[in-house]
Amino acid sequence: MQTETLDFWVGNFNNEEDFYEFVEEDENYYLLEESDDIHISQFAASQDTVWFDHDLIEYGFEDGNRAIYEKFAGYSFAEQWLPILVNRLNEINLKFDINAIIFVSQGQVTKPVSVENDYFSLSYVGGIEYSF
Repeated sequence: MQTETLDFWVGNFNNEEDFYEFVEEDENYYLLEESDDIHISQFAASQDTVWFDHDLIEYGFEDGNRAIYEKFAGYSFAEQWLPILVNRLNEINLKFDINAIIFVSQGQVTKPVSVENDYFSLSYVGGIEYSF
């Protein structure tokens, strides 16, 4: 069995459309990839990362009055990382309700950071190991 680490962000977005516009690949990237001004996604731009392998990212928007376990239990390897994520969230004092999650193989984003603006809050909560 091998282990790897995933970097996690949790967030609150105004709506599902805004979230997916933020995290999904920008189709223009492949047309203009020679330019340093174009990022693979708005998420990548927020992390000062031009490109990363979108095969190594998982994300979702889960709105509603449900517990974190109910919102994110269906994601890949959640049985391994979700208890650790919940413990970390209990240790920090987030000032928003979580309706979004992003996780990517560690190393794809070299300097992960939290980001906040008028449209969303996104908090980096660190790396969590999992086995596969």
